[in-house]
Amino acid sequence: MTSTLQHFATVNDAAAATSKKLQKQAILADYFRGLPEDDLRLAVRFAAGRAFASTDARVLNVGWAVVGEAILAILSLAPAELRKLSIAAGEVGEAIAKVWETSRTRPPPGGDGLTLRNVAAGFDEIARLGMRQNKLAAVHDLFRHAATGREAAYLAKIIFGDLRTGVQEGVLQAAVAAAFDAPLAKIQRVQLLIGDLEEVAVLARRQDLDSATFTLFHPIQFMLAAPQETPADAAATLAGRSFVAEDKLDGIRAQIHKSGQGVAAKVAIYTRTLDRVDESFPDVVRQIETIAGDFLLDGEIVPYRDGQVLPFGQLQKRLGRKSPPAAILRQNPCAFIAFDILFRDGSLLMDEPLAARRAQLDALCGGTAVPILAQVPVVTESQITTAFTASRDRRNEGIILKDSAGPYAPGRRGGLWFKLKTHLPTLDCVVTAAETGHGKRRNSLSDYTFAVWNDEAANTSEDSADGPAPQSHWPLELVNVGKAYSGVTDDEIAQLTALFTEITTSTDGRVRQVRPQVVLEIAFDQIQRSDRHASGFALRFPRIKRIRWDKRPEDADRLSRVTELYESISNFAKPTSEPSPTPAEPTLFDGM
Repeated sequence: MTSTLQHFATVNDAAAATSKKLQKQAILADYFRGLPEDDLRLAVRFAAGRAFASTDARVLNVGWAVVGEAILAILSLAPAELRKLSIAAGEVGEAIAKVWETSRTRPPPGGDGLTLRNVAAGFDEIARLGMRQNKLAAVHDLFRHAATGREAAYLAKIIFGDLRTGVQEGVLQAAVAAAFDAPLAKIQRVQLLIGDLEEVAVLARRQDLDSATFTLFHPIQFMLAAPQETPADAAATLAGRSFVAEDKLDGIRAQIHKSGQGVAAKVAIYTRTLDRVDESFPDVVRQIETIAGDFLLDGEIVPYRDGQVLPFGQLQKRLGRKSPPAAILRQNPCAFIAFDILFRDGSLLMDEPLAARRAQLDALCGGTAVPILAQVPVVTESQITTAFTASRDRRNEGIILKDSAGPYAPGRRGGLWFKLKTHLPTLDCVVTAAETGHGKRRNSLSDYTFAVWNDEAANTSEDSADGPAPQSHWPLELVNVGKAYSGVTDDEIAQLTALFTEITTSTDGRVRQVRPQVVLEIAFDQIQRSDRHASGFALRFPRIKRIRWDKRPEDADRLSRVTELYESISNFAKPTSEPSPTPAEPTLFDGM
């Protein structure tokens, strides 16, 4: 007997109902334990919010417009009705469940409803189809067979890749371990080797975890670096251990898998999210194809021309393009810069110390078309400061400090790698709009658009992509520079929700325009030119440092301050026609 989507929904609703990780694990473990192999694969996959296995490059390419149109047709609804329910529920899946159960025109239950295998087959068909109308017909057919609102809700949740159950990968790993009496460490290790947790679950069910071996083209989680605030903090953390410093490049972290030679060569590029993007970077594929052997490299894709790393803004012009045209490739060339090697010609190197891996990387890529990021030994605060300053002089983000004796620890941010980078000064900004959040914040105003005062002549009355220019409050006008939701506590969100509800000037769906009254101190990584905001700028990775209850709106920063920071040497996103300074030591690349 195959498992139904209704059973899957009931189990995941139960997991979502508790905030305790151990209870979530127990609920899922009990469910997984009773499933046959084929259903176990699908249950683990869908519980992770994936329509396909993590090593499967296929995508549904279906958005809310298609799903919404299918639901409206099935239930004979007006668009405004579904939109209203979606706003009230704070999440599309729950809105569909609500309208499904109350609609008089919903389709009659069809036996046991959808099975997990029905859903997987439907996803296969949707991914296969190209034209929007064909995809719409396949989505319509899938939802039409849902027997209950909960089935329809979870079908939508899986399509959109977010179940909102609070079940992260660690919980799923622990649930698989508990279901089949396997050590959690072994589950995690085998997942590193073969990539897909669903296949790990099947091996655990068979009691055959020891048979797993590493295979190329199964991406692994990236090793991460823990932040350090100052060189002194970093030196104290290193505690005299042997570390090396590498420049922290501003690009796209990438994992390169390559096998075969010549016409038989195969190259795959995976991002931090384990998405495959080699079609987006044919220039990088050609670069990698010149290297002999089978291997897995870790490194960074950067905009790159004539041996120089270019500003990040040029890389942005390549993002989101599956098959970039020749003109874009010529104008915005990219290259892969390597800093680690995890597999080479049949040998897994992750457990080797960094120094040994580096020797393998030098042997493979030294003197080739693939630059290797330079390393400089560091122990003391003075050495760390020197390395950091040299990196910033090269207009890079900062440095990564790596334990020379450490293994490669996928998915971990611990005591082996550290990052040190200087943040730009914060900006005091005025909130101009507040938006309801998602999940547990669906009834709170938790996302805030913020602005600075325009003391420059331009853009004082223009509308932009983020809506009309905010209202004038005094002789200057506010112009938006970004939006943030992280950095405030639940208590502060509740306080701000009450205040913004009171000072709302207009409402559009989930967004409230508010009187300019609240000042937030905003931290960020970069300032970039942007047509999205009337200010002409956007803050990269903005986060709320604190609420400045002590400041009046008039005390907030001016647009001239934003321009000043954009033009500063610290803002490495700013384009420059000058070549980056090249100090004698350390150089950016080795093996060139």
